[in-house]
Amino acid sequence: MVISLGVITYLIYRSEVTALKNSIFLELKNYSYTFEGERFALDVTPIREGDRFYELYEGKEGLYILVPVPGTTRDALKVIYPAISYKKDVEGLFKRSLIFFGLSSLVAFFLSAGFAYYSLNPLRRALRLIEEVMRDILHDLNTPIMTLLVNLKILRKKYTDEEIERAMIALHQLESLKENLRPLREKAELKLERIDLKGVIEGITGSMIRAYPDKLVEMHLKSTVVRADRLALERIVTNLLENAFKHSKGKGPVTIRLEEDDLLVENPSEKIKNEDRLTQRYYRESQRGLGLGLAIVKKLCDELGWKLELSYRDGKFIAKINFR
Repeated sequence: MVISLGVITYLIYRSEVTALKNSIFLELKNYSYTFEGERFALDVTPIREGDRFYELYEGKEGLYILVPVPGTTRDALKVIYPAISYKKDVEGLFKRSLIFFGLSSLVAFFLSAGFAYYSLNPLRRALRLIEEVMRDILHDLNTPIMTLLVNLKILRKKYTDEEIERAMIALHQLESLKENLRPLREKAELKLERIDLKGVIEGITGSMIRAYPDKLVEMHLKSTVVRADRLALERIVTNLLENAFKHSKGKGPVTIRLEEDDLLVENPSEKIKNEDRLTQRYYRESQRGLGLGLAIVKKLCDELGWKLELSYRDGKFIAKINFR
C-alpha cells in the first residue's frame, strides 16, 4: 500500500508541476501584452535557429518565452520568470506532496492495522481454544497414565515377562509425549541444582536402547556436573536422544559425547532440508513425531542460558549443547 501511495503521490506531484508550468506560461504571455507588474524580468536576446515565439522554455535564468520585437528579425524580447521564484513554487508543491504521502500512509496504516486486528480475531480465538483443549487433555491423561503405571509396577513384581517391559517402555514414551506439551505453554519455573549429567544420560540412554533395540549406540561420557533444573535437564536429554534414535537412518551408530563444556549427539541422517527451521514449533522434516522435541530443547536451553547448535555434516545430524 505504501509503495502504491508513493507512486500515486509522485504522479500527482508531476501533474502539479506540469500545471504550474502551464500557469506560468499563460502569465508570461499575458505580461508580454501589457508589461504590467514586477513579477517577471525582461531581456533582449539574439534569435537562434529553431527558436519559436510564444513557446515556454526552461533555462538557467528560469522559465521564459520569446516575444518578437517590431522592426527587427535578429533579436527577440525574452520574458523571464526567475529561477528562484520557480524553485520556491516547485519546493512548495514537493512539501505538499510529502504531507499528502505522510497523511495517506498514516491513514493506510491505521486502516491496515484495523483490518488485520479484525481478521486475526478468529485465529486468536482458535489458538485460545487449542490451548484450553490441550490443558484439558493433559489433565485427563494423568489419571489413566497413573493407573497404568501403578498396575504395571505391581505386575512387574509378580512377573518378569518381556511383554510387561515393553508395555512399561510404551508407557514411558506416552508420559514423555505428554510432558512435551507442557514447556511450550508457559515459561518453566527452574530450580537450579548441581546435577551429574553423565548419570542422567546413562539412565535415559538405557531406556532408549530398550525402546530401540535395533539401534547401535556409542557413548563417550566424561563425568560432568552442571547447574540446572533436573526436570528441564531430563527433558532436554530425552528429546535429544529420542530425536536421534527415532530419525537415525542407515547402519551407523547413535554417538553420544559428553565433555566438560559440551554435549554432542550424532546420528546418521538423510540430508536436512531446512536447518534454520528445525527448532520451530511443529516443523517436521519427516512424517514422524509432532515437531515439538527440538523446539522444547531450544526453549529450555535458552532458559538455562545454554547454547544449542544444530547442523548436518558428512551424512550425520549433529546436536550440540554448550553449557558455558
